[in-house]
Amino acid sequence: LLAAGFTPLNLAQTRLFLAGTLENIRQPVLITFDDGYESLYHFALPVARQLKIPMTVFMITSRAGRRIQFAEYLTEFQIREMADSGYFDFGSHTHDLHTDSVAIFEAFAGHAENPVLRLLQRDLRISSARLEGVLGARPTALAWPYGKFNGEFSTIARNSGYRLHFTSVYGYNEPGANPFAIKRIPITSRDSDESVIRKASPLLR
Repeated sequence: LLAAGFTPLNLAQTRLFLAGTLENIRQPVLITFDDGYESLYHFALPVARQLKIPMTVFMITSRAGRRIQFAEYLTEFQIREMADSGYFDFGSHTHDLHTDSVAIFEAFAGHAENPVLRLLQRDLRISSARLEGVLGARPTALAWPYGKFNGEFSTIARNSGYRLHFTSVYGYNEPGANPFAIKRIPITSRDSDESVIRKASPLLR
């Protein structure tokens, strides 16, 4: 991406970009990782330091420092070190709703007094408090698990202090785009360098 002329942004710059107040940035891109796997500490952190590029991690806060099945998650110490490097922002990927997020979304059924809303509100506030306890500041960004959200969910997230909401909708974001419905481009281990660049640039698709 760097060789192709892209400019990685942090979350603060992304918010300015969406508001249309970030100027003189060539081909901006935000690099994000969901879940918070420990491998980020061993592989992404050295790359970020070497290349001096910002990255963002959306953390499932209930899994910090835990091993679940075959997956190990970042510890609080690792999260703090990554943030202190100056190259990593951390946002929420919910506290403990990741596994059940699809069922919870479907159970909502559009009722304003549905207990699902209270469950979501509690979860997002716990996640925010956990990250604040580790980093000393409340997170401002949230990535919805599996992209499941609606207007009521978004309102709760905004009221919980989250100012950037990331979805799983495939697409690109221009200045003026809705900060509460940010599109993303998935990148997997099957992507080549060329396909990453092609995906990142709407002009090359």
